[in-house]
Amino acid sequence: MISGPASVRLCDGALLVIGKKFVRNEGFIVKKGRALPVEVLEDSAIEAKLGPDARIDQFDEVIPKNWRSAADAILDSPRPTKALIIGDVDSGKTTFAVYLSNMAFDRGVKAAVIDADPGQGEISLPTTIGYGLLNEGVTSMDKIQLKTAFFVGSTSPSDAPTRVVVGARRLVDMALSNGAELLTINTCGWIYGRRAREFKTSLIQSISPEYLVVIQRSSEAENLVKAWGSMSGTEILRISTSPASRLRSREERKEKREAAYRKYFAESKERVFDLESVALMYSYYTYGKPLPLPLLEELQKKVGLSLIYGELGDVFLFLVGCEEPDQVKIDKLREITSIEEIVLIKRGFEKGILVGLLDLRGNFLGLGALSHIDYVKRQVGVITPVDKEVGAIQIGQVKLDENWREVCKLPPFPI
Repeated sequence: MISGPASVRLCDGALLVIGKKFVRNEGFIVKKGRALPVEVLEDSAIEAKLGPDARIDQFDEVIPKNWRSAADAILDSPRPTKALIIGDVDSGKTTFAVYLSNMAFDRGVKAAVIDADPGQGEISLPTTIGYGLLNEGVTSMDKIQLKTAFFVGSTSPSDAPTRVVVGARRLVDMALSNGAELLTINTCGWIYGRRAREFKTSLIQSISPEYLVVIQRSSEAENLVKAWGSMSGTEILRISTSPASRLRSREERKEKREAAYRKYFAESKERVFDLESVALMYSYYTYGKPLPLPLLEELQKKVGLSLIYGELGDVFLFLVGCEEPDQVKIDKLREITSIEEIVLIKRGFEKGILVGLLDLRGNFLGLGALSHIDYVKRQVGVITPVDKEVGAIQIGQVKLDENWREVCKLPPFPI
């Protein structure tokens, strides 16, 4: 087991790194905070450059026997085959997904991977889930080339479980239509509680995998797969956690996401979109009728607010003011209008909210961050590297600052 940061070159012999074969003069990198299981196929010599805290540990077995038997069972089944991986946080789900995909690629099987974790995904960007096809063996999932993604809008599936289920199903269909023979679906580590059980049950039912791969230390994931034990069509494969798995802190996870934002937005520029031709999704704004100026002024006088814009929807009132929202005033608005769902935001609140950009056919183009909204002129400014024609802007639930650091998480439909 080689723990990074490390740079390794094979001087002689042959190795398997998470199922990918390396021969003489080939090399690989182990990132900081990661560990790679390396199997020695024959007498070998390596040159390793180790950074701070890096090390090499010897084990009798770095790939559990039940990983091999699970991979063989999946790869020996009729194709196309879908394998959905379930397990706790940092249990080795991603490592097994890479291992299985490498074993498939080595056998000449067209392998695709769906990374359905919007918070700690490797293939696509934070707040999205994505899929890619293997063009070669890989030592980490981020080496798999992204084919397309689906915008979830949050880094936590618990904030938008329906979007994850819908997005995963869409990505499965796309991968199968592109000829994938093995489709590995890597899921998030949300496994505890009623809502997690409901989410995973919906995900399994939506995808209908031939195999459920359950990675667990004891029996922590049994509540998620219990119902499938008595059904045909989906086989449950229980395997051990990875010896390469390492628990990461919440701060480490956040730092990883922020590094991805900085890299992605490095070459961005501002684009201004006219909302007469570009739609907003997951918002209150533009989904009601603009309040006439006399009515807006009347509300200002009655509640003591300085308002610049308002919309009345079917069951909501959306207002933009010049000061921070005041719960007392929101309650007074509710009393005056008899409308329960009132959204009051301060002008400029929208700055930094992550958004997803779609093309005219609803396909994901990339991420952006709101720079400003002119509510009266109905124009939206977005910082993004995307330069293609945009058909819709999906409003997310994560706000970033000017250095691409996560500031806060917002409720659904924040504007």
